[in-house]
Amino acid sequence: MKKIISFALCMIFTFLLFSCAPAEEIIPEYSSDLSDKVDLGGKVFKMGTVEDALIVASSSEVGSTLGYINNTEFADLALQRIKDTEEKYNMVLDVVIVPSAAQNAYYSVLTGDYEFDFIQEESYDVVDYVIAGTFTDLSALSGMDALDEEKWGSRYLLSSMMYEGGLYGVIPAKHPMKTQNSMSSVLAINENYVRALNETDPRDYYENGEWTWDTFTRVLTDYAHTGQVSNEFVYALASKEDWFTRAVSLSNGDEYLTVNEDGSYEMGFYTATALKAFDQANEWWNGATAGNIHKGGGVDQLNAGETVIALIDSYQVLSGTSSVAYNLENFGIVPFPCGPDAKPGWYKSFYESADFVLSIPITAPDADASALVIDSLFEPLDGYETDADILAYLTRNYFMDERDAKYFFEIASNEHAIYIDHKHGLTGFFPQILKGTPSQILESIETQQRTNIEKYILTQYLTMNELYGN
Repeated sequence: MKKIISFALCMIFTFLLFSCAPAEEIIPEYSSDLSDKVDLGGKVFKMGTVEDALIVASSSEVGSTLGYINNTEFADLALQRIKDTEEKYNMVLDVVIVPSAAQNAYYSVLTGDYEFDFIQEESYDVVDYVIAGTFTDLSALSGMDALDEEKWGSRYLLSSMMYEGGLYGVIPAKHPMKTQNSMSSVLAINENYVRALNETDPRDYYENGEWTWDTFTRVLTDYAHTGQVSNEFVYALASKEDWFTRAVSLSNGDEYLTVNEDGSYEMGFYTATALKAFDQANEWWNGATAGNIHKGGGVDQLNAGETVIALIDSYQVLSGTSSVAYNLENFGIVPFPCGPDAKPGWYKSFYESADFVLSIPITAPDADASALVIDSLFEPLDGYETDADILAYLTRNYFMDERDAKYFFEIASNEHAIYIDHKHGLTGFFPQILKGTPSQILESIETQQRTNIEKYILTQYLTMNELYGN
């Protein structure tokens, strides 16, 4: 493991903090004057969060603070931030761990009871409760500027938390790696294999504007080889079928949804250029390069040396002991290559669930005060106030090449981030594309796609335009 040792592994998807839920308290009265001299009267602010096997350090002995494993640099900084906020506003933060913070918040709204002042949860578990009216519109609060994209995440990263004119969840974008970890469609490369094969580095192709479908076809052909040491076949690529189709789907220059001024819309998967992309996916997966793809594989095959490249989610780059950074001495990352109808360098990085989403239930005693506390807790950590600070950290501790850090940093930006609703049947067609004729498969699901887009997605895009402008 390269330079990570200096900090252990300081980032993992985790919400588990350092305290347990206290007994029921009597909520003190406090001033809701949100000036610089706010005194919250010693109130205990309850932050509901969830322990999830995928994103949380499951051992209570490990623990974490504001999403960072304890006894690491970021956790120490986060702990100090909590102490500073408690002192600044005369309040106490209590983190309550429950199976589903969003569900608990929903039930508290149904009964009219106070349970949390705010929660942190995956958006996948929040979206339906947003529709049910469980949470407060953060864009209307005076305690935070929820539309500040530098601090709370780009509009497309937050789109899953938008509904009928309101924004109901934000992500602490100024805390290192809290936004990038949700994204997918990252190609991770075993650079030692590329050098041994005397091949061009995909990072060079990308930087030179040559990371195209034609180049990728050659990579799938030439990177597959027999290992000199193991004498075993090494695949050019490892990927799950639905991830592969998802990565290819908009690589030819399409947007997921385009909303016209009159409110009508166009679905990106149903353009001629998107159909060309699906046909190309089919050709790679089932045609001449099929034998060079480890189908159903991913980060495990990359770490084990069974493939040169793997299509993975971004959290698998850095987080946890199974991540690429933890297992490979020399690796690189690039986006999926672009098609002939896309501009050079074009790519879309998808997410189906945004992590670290912060929301305020409508039963919170004072939503503006909750927002004020959230705003203070998730100010930039000391020493990591700027993008340059975080880029330097990523390069210093994880990546051999600064280009990897820059790419990892940008994947959650407005230009690249796209939300695809996995919860309501909008992604089920992806694996089917590789098992039949793409045009026929798309035609068979078009009615369902339109129904669900109009029910769940169109309102998000209309809200986005309303809140941020076109």
